[in-house]
Amino acid sequence: MSAATTANEISHDELIERIAAQAIDASIFTAYTNNRRAQQRAVKGQYPHIVGVGKTSQRVEMVGMVETAKSLHDLEAAARRWRPLDRLQAAIYLYVPKGYCADARTLCLRELIRVSDFRHYWFDEADLHIERCFA
Repeated sequence: MSAATTANEISHDELIERIAAQAIDASIFTAYTNNRRAQQRAVKGQYPHIVGVGKTSQRVEMVGMVETAKSLHDLEAAARRWRPLDRLQAAIYLYVPKGYCADARTLCLRELIRVSDFRHYWFDEADLHIERCFA
């Protein structure tokens, strides 16, 4: 991948894989990804993009959805994707492009969608960066 990689230059599947690899602590969780190429782990009939299973507990401890600027163009459709995650009894993380945190949070508050943490990501010359949106 070139030094000037952007989220628009990689596929959504690759973005999911890269965020899962960077965001999930492999010493604590086994990470599974669900994307267009392969669905590795269902959770109560849902296929969130990222599923973290505790290595000790063997329970689903966290799930994550990876959004792009394109997938957030229709916020109502995004809410329909996120709403079913509320029933999963796991921590829910939303990964959105830098600059979209406030919109995602406002949508979740308006639609009463419980999210454990919002993370934003971006690319610079070096790599993919992920940080919490709100401290």
